[in-house]
Order: sequence, then C-alpha cells, then structure tokens
Amino acid sequence: MSNTLRKALEVLLTISERECSDGFSLSELVSATGFPPSTIHRFLQTFKEFGMVEQDRDTRNYRLGPQLLRMGLRVRGMLDLRKLAMPLLQELTSRTGEDSYLTIVQGKMGVFLERVEGPHPVKVIELVGREMPLHRGAARKVLLSHMDDDFIRLYLAEMINNEEYKDLNPGELLSEIEKIREQGYAVSHGDYLEYGTGIAAPVRDFSGSVRASIGIISTRDCCTEKLLILIREVKDCALTLSRKMGYF
Repeated sequence: MSNTLRKALEVLLTISERECSDGFSLSELVSATGFPPSTIHRFLQTFKEFGMVEQDRDTRNYRLGPQLLRMGLRVRGMLDLRKLAMPLLQELTSRTGEDSYLTIVQGKMGVFLERVEGPHPVKVIELVGREMPLHRGAARKVLLSHMDDDFIRLYLAEMINNEEYKDLNPGELLSEIEKIREQGYAVSHGDYLEYGTGIAAPVRDFSGSVRASIGIISTRDCCTEKLLILIREVKDCALTLSRKMGYF
C-alpha cells in the first residue's frame, strides 16, 4: 500500500472512531494523526468530493458522509444474503446432487458469492470470489438479463471491442436475454465449459429488484425430463430466497 493511501485511510478511520455527531475539527485531526494540516485538508477535500465525509455548516467539523453509509448497507445486505442463502443452497444440492451457487453482480462481472459442493466425483470447479463477464454462463446471464437496456447496450459495446470475447454475437445474446426474461430462468450448455450445463434463476428483494441468482452446474448429460426437474428445483429455491428477502 502506498504511503499516501495509508495516511488517507488513517484519517478516515480516525473520523469513524468518534461516535457522536459533532465530528472532528481540522486541528483535532492534526493532533490525532500527526499529519500536517495541508495534507489532512487535501484528503478531506477528496473525501468530500466522493461523499465519504461531510462538513458541518456551523461548526465546520468533519464527520462520516452518506456514501460510507450506503457502502455499509450494501455490505450488510451481502452478509444477510449469504446467511439466508446458505441453507437453501445446501438443500438444493441435496435435492439435485449438483453443485449450487449464489452469484451477484459487481460492475460488469458476475461473482460467485457462495458455493455448495455436490457428492458426485466429477466437478466443475468454480471458486468463490471468481469474476466472469455477465454473458458467460447461466448464473451470470440471468443477472445481465435483468439489467436495464442502457446497461446492456453499453455492456455489449464494450465486450464486442474486446479481443478476448470476439466470439460474442450481440444479436444472439439479445435474443437469449429476451427469452430469459420471458421464462424466468436461464439454461446454458457448454457456454464457457465444454462439458457443463448451467441452470439459474433470479433472486429478488422486497422492491422486486434482482439482487442475485441461484444456480447449479452439472457435468452430466441431462435428458429433457431431468432438465425440467432441475429447472423447477432451481426456480423454487430462488423464489424461496426471494421470499426471505421480502419479495411477494
């Protein structure tokens, strides 16, 4: 970590230690950190620009800003999501015998937030925390399909100019997105893994917004009857988690 960044974070953490709403004056921050007033002032102006701190109009003291509250609520929401999802993922794996996943959006990527392994020996190894583009795999396509059209348009424009994704066909993907929206789930066969079949459904919160996806990945060939059973199990699991998130 750079020395400048370390100092900036120390100032921010110092402000966070004061529980009352009075905040810190510039001179108090100088005394608490030992940094020059000019250095602290520069950090504070940057923090204000990004909403990390705010300055009281009367006292001119500095306290934590609304952006940090929003970030904290997002982290809390992710922790609640994982806590609620884990027993449902375990049940889904128990019922299907397949590896199950909880996936969220981070920027233009889908990230595996949780995973429960199935009992069969042949596995598709997808690590928790792994990022992949939103057009790869059922778990991520479900998330992409429920983004607004402007996001999807910008996403496609960026991806088709990336040599790594030169096989992407925008027309086919848009058609698939429309189908996913209509049927309420996604199925992918060999999308980015030659021998894998993915099935995923959206998880909604109290507002109806899609927060995550629940999915499974199978290495086994699925006949139509088996596939329909797996789709139903995944959709039921995603709906149960949505209900727990306040969706009705």
